[in-house]
Amino acid sequence: MDNRFFVKLIQNKYVVSDKEANHLLKVRRAKLGDEIIGFTGDGYDYFLTITEILKNEVICKCQKKQINKAYNIDNITVYLAMLKNDALTTAIDNLAELNVKSVKLFKSDYSIAQIDSSKLDKLKYIAMQASKQCERADIMQIDIIDKLDIEKEKSNYDRIFFAYENATDELKAFNANSYAVIIGAEGGFSKKEAEYFSSFATPISLSKTILRAEVACVSAVSSLKAVER
Repeated sequence: MDNRFFVKLIQNKYVVSDKEANHLLKVRRAKLGDEIIGFTGDGYDYFLTITEILKNEVICKCQKKQINKAYNIDNITVYLAMLKNDALTTAIDNLAELNVKSVKLFKSDYSIAQIDSSKLDKLKYIAMQASKQCERADIMQIDIIDKLDIEKEKSNYDRIFFAYENATDELKAFNANSYAVIIGAEGGFSKKEAEYFSSFATPISLSKTILRAEVACVSAVSSLKAVER
């Protein structure tokens, strides 16, 4: 949505800054008194009026706020093996648009890519931009986790699944409030990894064919959302 911007709450003022301010001023050609919709990542939509325009910032006053229609509808976490650049950015963008709550990246045996702090910041920016486009008011969390620590988090979910090419079971109807799914890298999982994940997560098949990792993400989350409804 072209009238939607990420804002920061600073001393009771809603501030559009950095790249967001540049887009608002140079692309939208905003002026004093214009109305925009802002979001801070807390799940609310803020209906704002521009009150001051500075060199690199736009100051706004809030007229009203309301909970976003998509907030907290889905409680899904994706544990995703680190992928190469294009595949990873595609996966992050798609998962954010699908209203996934968080993505936790891990290094698998077959991961080629490495994720440093600079790359992580870029992924978080992609997630924020995706929130704008799909009109969600929170921002998908992105973190890095050690593969062996995933098991320690299993109690955070009602159900946790492991997408595995050799699995025979598919997702079936169930009652749950929170879900997690583990997705591998371009080369899938090693035998050792498959045994590890199968020890605490339910192996599931997503397709009769082998899916690329970024496609598997969409397939898994779409299936979970369909079952949840």
